[in-house]
Amino acid sequence: MRLQIFSLIVALCALSTFDLPIAQAQPAPKTGARKEIPPPEAVSVTTKDGVIIHGTYFGSNLGKKAIPVIMLPGWERSQKDLTGLALAMQKEGLAVITVDLRGHGASKSIQGPGGQITEIDLDRIRANDFDAFVAQDLEAVKSYLMQENNKGNLNIEMLTIIGCDFSAIAALNFAAQDWSWPILPSIKQGQDVKGLILISPPKTFKGFNANRALQTPVLKNELSLMIIAGEGDRTSFSDAKRVFSTIDKIRQKGMSDPKDRTVFFAGKPSAAEGTDLLADPRANCLKDILFFTKVHLAELQANDPWTDRTTPLQ
Repeated sequence: MRLQIFSLIVALCALSTFDLPIAQAQPAPKTGARKEIPPPEAVSVTTKDGVIIHGTYFGSNLGKKAIPVIMLPGWERSQKDLTGLALAMQKEGLAVITVDLRGHGASKSIQGPGGQITEIDLDRIRANDFDAFVAQDLEAVKSYLMQENNKGNLNIEMLTIIGCDFSAIAALNFAAQDWSWPILPSIKQGQDVKGLILISPPKTFKGFNANRALQTPVLKNELSLMIIAGEGDRTSFSDAKRVFSTIDKIRQKGMSDPKDRTVFFAGKPSAAEGTDLLADPRANCLKDILFFTKVHLAELQANDPWTDRTTPLQ
């Protein structure tokens, strides 16, 4: 309870001025008119194994200062469930892409070598198949955002992922994968995920877990995380607190100033979990998301300025 109260106080104090970091960072256009917010755009990317991943891109009007956010719905849910929240985040200057991972929403087709199309059945997905959400689907979505970065429409080096129930596990594993790429002298590979927002993260889901990811140095010591869970569902709330405690205990040992906190927990007065918790007006998850991105991550953005990440191969 003490940690929850601390996080709430920090969030309330910061939210009273959460527009300032972004507003100060963007110079006023010469015409005096603010750039218009672009309309949502339906996008699709094809993974290396032939799955067509569908999403909706809510572009930002902040250009190279925009923090990109990948939003993932929960199990058997659709990206359409996140449209309202994505629009609200877009109005605050975030560059948001909502995604249907394979087997979800519109992303149910896989194209074989001969062009044959087959349907993906979620009921037949096993624990080993979950790796494809990370190595295939999220990698393809990041490639799309990398193109937007190189156009000057966002800063890929502040990439943030919001995951609900099973997709929270996928987000953790992808962050670990993103930070596992070797450092090359002339080309930056990975190390772009700077924040994770996990909604009702389970300990395990159909054998899919993030145990190894949670032991990686970046997740144990560096990456900023916010965990949100409904207090009314004892199981999901307990699992979420366990994930939070695993990381927070390690971070507390090396933290000399409470203001340096990089792991946050928000307990919500709701029995909803995952995607439903995001949509629950009593939970007001938008407030926490904006604090995490527009206050906490915005303060870190000076350390990761925009760069053109176009490679010789491109």
